Amino acid sequence: MLEEVTRERDRLYRILAVNTVISRSLRLEAVLALLMEKAKEVLEAEASSLMRLDEDTQELYFHTIQGDKSDAIRHIRLKLGEGIAGWVAKEGKPVLVADCSKDPRFSRKADQASTFVTRSMMCVPLVVSRGVIGTVQVLNKMNGEFFNETDLRLFEVMANQAAIAIENARLHEMATIDGTTGLYKKDYFVSRMEEEYRRSRNQGRPMSVIMSDIDHFKNVNTNYGHLGGDAALVELARVIRETVQEEGPEMMPGRYGGEEFCVLIPGEGPDKALELAEKIRKRIETEPIHIGDQIAKITISIGVSSWPVHQEFIQGLDDFFRLADEALYICKDRGRNCSSLYDPAATRKK
Repeated sequence: MLEEVTRERDRLYRILAVNTVISRSLRLEAVLALLMEKAKEVLEAEASSLMRLDEDTQELYFHTIQGDKSDAIRHIRLKLGEGIAGWVAKEGKPVLVADCSKDPRFSRKADQASTFVTRSMMCVPLVVSRGVIGTVQVLNKMNGEFFNETDLRLFEVMANQAAIAIENARLHEMATIDGTTGLYKKDYFVSRMEEEYRRSRNQGRPMSVIMSDIDHFKNVNTNYGHLGGDAALVELARVIRETVQEEGPEMMPGRYGGEEFCVLIPGEGPDKALELAEKIRKRIETEPIHIGDQIAKITISIGVSSWPVHQEFIQGLDDFFRLADEALYICKDRGRNCSSLYDPAATRKK
């Protein structure tokens, strides 16, 4: 009995340790990966996964998977009520299945795609105030044992953690992400930039800001209408997001104004900033934009400001944007479709 109590205490401590990580992070992908890894470990399961509910199609899809053959099942979707996970999502009730082969709710889609053999399962709904948003499941207790009610109660605690993490990330996104472009809103972008500027001054490390401008944007609106202009902005935002994600997690893309998109680049000087700017510019130059049944092409210019290279001209955050904007005028003087670092010696032409 003492050994069993000690074991359950240790398992609970490990779950609480995960909760500490969750409370300090808004990086949803990392949090959910950690949760599913710990669920597999703590509950001594062969595999674990989290499925999200697609509210448009009312289908469950695999979001986070821990275990072999994970790539083989990522494409699988289950309708509400389909399979054990679909039943749990529809009914909003946890379930413990000792022998899946004898349960009429069990779907063999994942096993057939992966050659994995599901013998037993625990599945718990992810529930927030607005309803069920998905499920979590663990498969096959190790060493030939079976999941029990204690396992199920612990798994429900972890499911609650996952649901809270997802909801917190959603609320954070609603408050900080621009719905049209998927970039950070100006207020949040500026607040994060202020933190990085303070850190740069205290630690003596560089930081840079790039600002983009669509060349002859008025012509885009004239030729393709405002829907065309909106499409151009959305496309530019997509390219910026994807390029920044490829470069590193610290970089932060934001929408500074209606047509002004920026990227905060902590810890990097002008060389890295110009390199990123050129990657974005070249991708925009080569990728067409679909506007209804028409195909358009745009080019952009990008201005760069950097600290401490421009230290004598920077007294506050607004100066970063002012200098990047000045660098955009250098691009215009050069014929547009280029990137430029702010140069106080350059002649500005409006």
